[in-house]
Amino acid sequence: MDIKALLTAALREAGYGPDAIGSAMPRLLRILEAEDVRIEMGRKLSRKEREYVRLQLELGLGVSEIVAALKK
Repeated sequence: MDIKALLTAALREAGYGPDAIGSAMPRLLRILEAEDVRIEMGRKLSRKEREYVRLQLELGLGVSEIVAALKK
């Protein structure tokens, strides 16, 4: 089961409807991807780095691309 299906099932079980789930899903997935970046970096990110990660995720970059850019 992929993360999107797992989140959908959990939100449905918690009583959220399809509209609420559909509108929340992109934000939830970006939060999880941002956490993946932090884990890959192996440290806390500064406020500036967190903002950079957020913007890059909104532009559609992947976790590995963002981590590579932060490690430069």
